[in-house]
Amino acid sequence: MQSTKKSRTGMYAVILTATMALTLALTRDAAAQTDHFSSEADSVSGTVTKTLVGVLPSTVTIAAVDQSNTVDSGSNDDSAASASQNVFGVDVYNFTNVNDSTSDSDAPGTDGGTADAATSNGSLLNGLVTWTSNDDPLACRPDSSNPEQIDCTSVGTTQRLAIAGVAVPPATYPAGSSFPVAGALNDPTCLQGTETFSGTLVLQESQVTGLGTNHVAIKLTGLHLVGDATCKSLSLVTLFTTHYDLAVAGPEEDVNGEVYKEIQFEFEAMDTL
Repeated sequence: MQSTKKSRTGMYAVILTATMALTLALTRDAAAQTDHFSSEADSVSGTVTKTLVGVLPSTVTIAAVDQSNTVDSGSNDDSAASASQNVFGVDVYNFTNVNDSTSDSDAPGTDGGTADAATSNGSLLNGLVTWTSNDDPLACRPDSSNPEQIDCTSVGTTQRLAIAGVAVPPATYPAGSSFPVAGALNDPTCLQGTETFSGTLVLQESQVTGLGTNHVAIKLTGLHLVGDATCKSLSLVTLFTTHYDLAVAGPEEDVNGEVYKEIQFEFEAMDTL
């Protein structure tokens, strides 16, 4: 059975057949003859900061991985069979079939930009968070009936999302929903004790900057994991902590034209059960 639901809060799906649809409308002072779009997509970015007791913190920045960029017109597709990175002894991320793509058009009547960040199997922090596929596209173009409006749409899907080996209940969740993440980490640098992680996973974060100017940026983060791992000795003395801030699937659209003065949100979710 197929049903369509509308709400003002946005939706995000973590099951095979459900999707999250986001419509974002930018209104402007006047219709531009041609809006200029630039698109960006990457599979993951973030920071990892380790602090030993009595020692200054040490930070590793994860630059945008497999980044695709297009400006004004054309297309770009960056892909890799796999992508992974070990930081301070921990496999921070491990993805297969990474694909980041962007395309833009700068011609009147076909103005628009799209960005898509996708992976097949993925895991964070030695498998503390896993999924079998994740896809977060974003598309922006002038409204067909209102020349003073730009419409942006995203439909994101994550399949078989699991936290600490436990499947997230199949459902459609509001965009921005968060889940507690806790579990043990297999960290070879925590030799004389145990290491545990505590944090939060947020689905489908969105950020809009530049309202009131002629350059607006719309950025999505499909999965955002933030939290701290603590290594304690057998006598429960803290040896070190590690802070993780990991942004998975980051499509972004930049729109340049007239002054974009406000933003309106309308979300629609469609589930197939």
